[in-house]
Amino acid sequence: MLKKAASQNLISGLLPHVIPGGVVSLQYADTILFLEKSVHKARNFKWLLSCFENLSGMKINFHKSDLMTINMDDPSAKEFAQIFCCKNGSFPIKYLGVPLHYDNLKREDIQPIIDRIVKGISGWLGRYLTYKGKIILLCACISIPAYLCP
Repeated sequence: MLKKAASQNLISGLLPHVIPGGVVSLQYADTILFLEKSVHKARNFKWLLSCFENLSGMKINFHKSDLMTINMDDPSAKEFAQIFCCKNGSFPIKYLGVPLHYDNLKREDIQPIIDRIVKGISGWLGRYLTYKGKIILLCACISIPAYLCP
């Protein structure tokens, strides 16, 4: 549905110069939707989401959604938030438990991940773990950021 709307230039995503039509969405348990700074295309996007609700029977709870903007002034961000009936959010955000930011993350943003790794590795300091046990524990702890869930 989104790809068809993007191919007809009703909506457009980010990075259209890299990927034809741009990146319009990331979908998993939570969904992130991307669009360019165009009020007309934002209204089309909202209409498309309403069509999705009507066709699928599922309801999108816009009041629980956040609108994240990058390089957009406050009046424009508020206008977009009104279109989507949601509130403006601020970075960093968590997507599937992983902190995201449009700029480099600060140490305090990823400190909970570091703490979980250190907590997991602290068990291998005991002398009762075999060498193979230490390798398995280390691999499991290092993979925590890849499988981190909220």
